[in-house]
Amino acid sequence: MRPAPLRVAAAAIAVSFALGLSACSAPAAETPVVEGLPDDSPTIDRVISAGELVVGTPDDMPGFNLLDPISGEYTGFEARLAELLSERILGETSVRHVAVTTDTREALIQNGTVDAVLSTYQITSERLEKIDFAGPDLLLGTGIVSAEALDLDEVTDLSELADLRLITTAGAAADLLTQAVPGAEIIVFDSVVSCVQALMDGRGDVFINNEATAIAVLSLVDGVKIVPNTLPLSSFGIGVSKDDPAFTDFVNAFLEEIIEDGTWAEIWEEEITPITGKPAPAAPVVGDLGLE
Repeated sequence: MRPAPLRVAAAAIAVSFALGLSACSAPAAETPVVEGLPDDSPTIDRVISAGELVVGTPDDMPGFNLLDPISGEYTGFEARLAELLSERILGETSVRHVAVTTDTREALIQNGTVDAVLSTYQITSERLEKIDFAGPDLLLGTGIVSAEALDLDEVTDLSELADLRLITTAGAAADLLTQAVPGAEIIVFDSVVSCVQALMDGRGDVFINNEATAIAVLSLVDGVKIVPNTLPLSSFGIGVSKDDPAFTDFVNAFLEEIIEDGTWAEIWEEEITPITGKPAPAAPVVGDLGLE
């Protein structure tokens, strides 16, 4: 829908001596002690050693992961989850973001460049052959975006869009539409930006992608709306290494905790509700990956 060089040697010695005394007398900073961490997780050991959680994220998804180029700060639902997860491990917030794309996520997890990926990451059987997923942390449906002027009621089946010109991105979204709406005019672009431009130029009637992308578009583009639909939901999770099941279990326990105490819904309503105008949906059931 963000001291000038000292020129006298004696003065330099005096200052160094005074600073040395001050350093000796100052109390040492206390390292937060976190209870309940597994002792058999290489990922957690690495996070503690580095003093930071390295998370793969996009930087251009309003509502979920958005980088402020001026302040360098990340905002959004999954950016907030990453902060909380780092705090759960380290006792304080410490996150380093690494940019990911749909083509690099699995590789960055497998080679240990990142500790986890939070990128509205849909759980699929094919991806589970390469990595593991904690969660789900999100349940998202299909996003249908149209110009505000288009008279389109609630969609219950994609076949109802057969008479419209459908804009989407190459890959899974285009494949889905080809199967679900045979014979429809499907206009495919390589990027979301190109899709939105085509929608605004009138080259198509609706833009179809996942719900997270639709929410991001709604926040960035005037004159568009998200068309209500009752299409099936898909599960999205936190990508982690298959080689560290203890870390997967730990992240699952973390997600269960923030869902149960209401933090999950609170973050949704702070980050996403201002865009959509809708309250937080039902939280996912952790451990139910949504696969048959």
